[in-house]
Amino acid sequence: MSDATRCLSASFPRKEDVMFCSNPMFERSLFVGAHLDDIELAAGGTAAKLVTAGAQVRFLVMSTSEYTNYNGSHFRDADVAVAEGREAAATLGVKELDILRFPAKDVENHSTVVEAINEVVDDFRPTMVFTHWPFDTHRSHANTALATIAASRYYNSVVMYEPIVPSGRSYVGFRPQLYISIDDTIEQKLQALRQHKSEYEKYGEQWIEGVEARSRYRGYEMRARHGEAFEVSRLEGALV
Repeated sequence: MSDATRCLSASFPRKEDVMFCSNPMFERSLFVGAHLDDIELAAGGTAAKLVTAGAQVRFLVMSTSEYTNYNGSHFRDADVAVAEGREAAATLGVKELDILRFPAKDVENHSTVVEAINEVVDDFRPTMVFTHWPFDTHRSHANTALATIAASRYYNSVVMYEPIVPSGRSYVGFRPQLYISIDDTIEQKLQALRQHKSEYEKYGEQWIEGVEARSRYRGYEMRARHGEAFEVSRLEGALV
């Protein structure tokens, strides 16, 4: 059994965790986000859990995530966002972080974006791809989802993040289909979010509380304390 599929029994003694981390479906997991903090918000607990289980985990972020509002209010510089993003990834134990330079507010679903993702996908050869939900109200999120699905067209497992307010206030309802317990990594997830100091200063502790509350609800649904949920685009089953 490879390191990526070997379970750390001391850390994951429960039956469901043994099944999770011995599943080759997650052996090489690629997480794609439009901005620095998107992956942590939606899937930070899952990413940290995979790292601990020995999987290869790689983050791909489409923009340096600087932000200026329509009225000229400037919230975050690119160098600040990148530094915070690297700290957040390190908090989750993720060592591979690619940051592209598409406009933060205008990531598009066109060939240039698709091929940029395609290059990473073909280099990494993921067994699982995590990306945004295509009905997200943030257009860069939605376009990143569509571009990722296109770029992963030769790969059989693609799942999509659950958006959080305000991005989740769509005209289509998110359908949670894949649940992952993050009981052992919820604190890493929340600490990773706090590494995004500029975002934390903007939204405050209520931001963290909202993320934790959602994880508690998804955990309740799956009879755990904390969980993350994903909608499936396509999924290849692995019988071992």
